[in-house]
Amino acid sequence: MVRLGKISFANCDFPYYAMEHGKLRTHDIDIIEGHPVELARKLQAGELDLGPISSIMYAKQDDLLILPGLSITSNDFTKSVLICSNGEIEMSGFEGRTLCIPETTASSAALVKIILWLNGVNVKIRQCNGTDIEKMLKQGDAALLIGDSAIHAIGKYHIIADLGNEWKKITGKKMVYALWVVREDFARKYPEKVKYVHDILLKSKDYANENISHIASYIGRQKNIDCKFMKEYLHTLNYDFDEETVESLKLFFQYARECGMIGDVKLRFFDNLNIN
Repeated sequence: MVRLGKISFANCDFPYYAMEHGKLRTHDIDIIEGHPVELARKLQAGELDLGPISSIMYAKQDDLLILPGLSITSNDFTKSVLICSNGEIEMSGFEGRTLCIPETTASSAALVKIILWLNGVNVKIRQCNGTDIEKMLKQGDAALLIGDSAIHAIGKYHIIADLGNEWKKITGKKMVYALWVVREDFARKYPEKVKYVHDILLKSKDYANENISHIASYIGRQKNIDCKFMKEYLHTLNYDFDEETVESLKLFFQYARECGMIGDVKLRFFDNLNIN
């Protein structure tokens, strides 16, 4: 049995839809859900074999291989990585404020620090348990929200920034939030199993892209999110990992290194039965 991670957000329900709804025949795959940081911890502890994790977490572990062709990426507005507040605060007036960041995020937490650094804005960062925006806004002036929590906050709170849009304005690049990875020890021991699950993931992703309207409606109903918005949201995301995405990821890692978050990073891929 291969233990496959799944981020417990709508944006991961999409590429997993075919796997979870009988559109593809699968065997010996156990899907385990969690938030991005939780999945990275499970991989590190040997409680997962492969799955999606925050891209910055890949840079902090040296025993993972990237599965080609898979990512969660935006090319501008992300719509689910937002800085929100109760008041009319703008990025230009964010100096000296307190920003609450939930423990569930790693890439978005790194991204907001990089964006603030590049804009020369100094804020106080407060790490918070949970994703309750009301609790976070009692502890600070603004809150970083990701995933479904961010989507549900749209229209209810003032949006200071969509981080995908802020990153695009500064760099002109895509933002790579998550990668699918496999533990190197597992890949070396069971390369055929990894290849099988990788192929299933790619087929499931292709099925999702071909049936986006139907899947968007289903996810919208399940998550209590407007179905029209869900379709637009899924169109803003890209799940491939092409050359342009690789270059965008490298730039993200470069800035993270300059900010002192990580050291040098080498991208290492699982490529069929060959491990680079």
